[in-house]
Amino acid sequence: MVVNSTTDIVNALVAKGVLTEEEGALLTKGRDGEVAGAAKKPTIKEKDGSFSLSSGDGKNTIGLTGRLHFDARYNDIGDFGNNAYPFGQDVDTKSGASHFDVRRARIGIKGRIGGVADYLLQGNITGTNLLDEAYIDVNKYEKLGLKFGKFKVPFGLEQQTSSNNIDFLERSYVDQNVPAKRMGAMLHGEIPGFTYQGDVFQMNDSALSQTDRKVSTAGRVTTNFAEFMGNKEVVLHAGLAAYNSDYEQQTATSSNTSGTAETNPRGTVFAFTSGGRGLANAYRMQVAGQEVGSVALGAGGTTDSAGYNVGSPNTSSVHVDNVGLEGIAAYKNFKLQGEYSSAFYKASDAGATTTSGVTGSVIQADVDTWYAEALWILTGENYADAYKKGAFGALKPKSEFNMDTGTGYGLWEVGFRVDAFDVSNTRNTGSSKARFQGTTQGTTTFSSGSPKLDECSYTGATSPATNTTASGSCNGGAISYTAGIKWIWNPNMLFKLNWTHTDFDNAFYPVDIGTKAGTVRSATNLTKIDSEDLIMLRGQFMF
Repeated sequence: MVVNSTTDIVNALVAKGVLTEEEGALLTKGRDGEVAGAAKKPTIKEKDGSFSLSSGDGKNTIGLTGRLHFDARYNDIGDFGNNAYPFGQDVDTKSGASHFDVRRARIGIKGRIGGVADYLLQGNITGTNLLDEAYIDVNKYEKLGLKFGKFKVPFGLEQQTSSNNIDFLERSYVDQNVPAKRMGAMLHGEIPGFTYQGDVFQMNDSALSQTDRKVSTAGRVTTNFAEFMGNKEVVLHAGLAAYNSDYEQQTATSSNTSGTAETNPRGTVFAFTSGGRGLANAYRMQVAGQEVGSVALGAGGTTDSAGYNVGSPNTSSVHVDNVGLEGIAAYKNFKLQGEYSSAFYKASDAGATTTSGVTGSVIQADVDTWYAEALWILTGENYADAYKKGAFGALKPKSEFNMDTGTGYGLWEVGFRVDAFDVSNTRNTGSSKARFQGTTQGTTTFSSGSPKLDECSYTGATSPATNTTASGSCNGGAISYTAGIKWIWNPNMLFKLNWTHTDFDNAFYPVDIGTKAGTVRSATNLTKIDSEDLIMLRGQFMF
């Protein structure tokens, strides 16, 4: 009974956060050998509302993990124009409509294998991407670990922070410019005051061509100067990250860029949704693909029955380089945080439609993104307590709110963020079907049979030598301001309320909002959008 009682006490202290799991393992190490014949029985452990089953020696565990994020959103875009913007024409139009949304719904299993590796298998219940993450992380030694499977590419402080623990409802524009979760293998480790990660990954979940493409690579290093000072109430974090990728992309026909029969497939190289996950697309760059034939649009279109979403017979090649900087200065219950990234995109398709004697499509742009934010925990909890291995984990309230008794006040936090994206040095050579969209630089009308959004493509000249946009003529961007308040009841439940205002560099008619073929869209009933306001509320459950 002595062995079991000691183990139970240590497990309870670990569950309450008094001891770390590593400290608990050291205290219980070898206890079974102190009493002859002591049975090694599996145990059920509970921590922060999550239960796991552990083997008697603690080397093997399995537990459930999951999250549900439910949002309510108000978007003022529906107030623009004499007749406002119509919705329901395309699945993307909901981005401009006030609506409810199951933002995330995930379920999975996680645990440890043989005391040497962690694992996670997690799926999405909503959306088309069923597999969210699936990896094994061999991490017995803190200084050197190996992770393989599908997991987060090591780029971006916000990306390395779980969606359960991000500061606002949505991540910034910086995060829209990163690879996120990809298949690959990564070496990583932690040395006192430093972390490092080096990753090789695949941009697509499945191969799209057999061309000789280089493997995509990414790396990230961070340091916390406060650790050298021995101050556990402070975080002074600096980080540097970069990634490089050459990959193939499938282009396809679409209904959202033309008012007439679409014969030329396009593929999005990069795109931005406005701050707070508002308007999609606020800006995007698309490369042209090889022509696939006429496509029926119904009224005003052809009678060909090829349909939309017809893939090109060849793939387009994409190259991207991105470098990012990150920083944190936190003292007790105050935090300043920011990131900056600078990327170069270039995409080409040798089989793209010939225009005025020019064969192929080459399109490129420079993209800069950044954010700066300030946060304050009103209830006094320490940000440094949630900082580990170069990123933030969950904030835990000192006084949990108890709904049964009405006691406790949870953790209250307020914050403000400014974030922006800027697209510059845009250039499009060759096919007129490649597009920069979300600008007013091109000549665009809205009668039947013409493009249905503001876009910038080529000069329209008949000479191949001049069938090129002037450098920078399709530039664009936006800046967003977000204010938020967060109420964390306990480790499993929280609420967030955010307001975001966005100013666009160029007033424009948004993509996928308006009319289809055969219907005139004119300035008499629609107004160009130059700003956007969002009010968002989230209820969040996780374990």
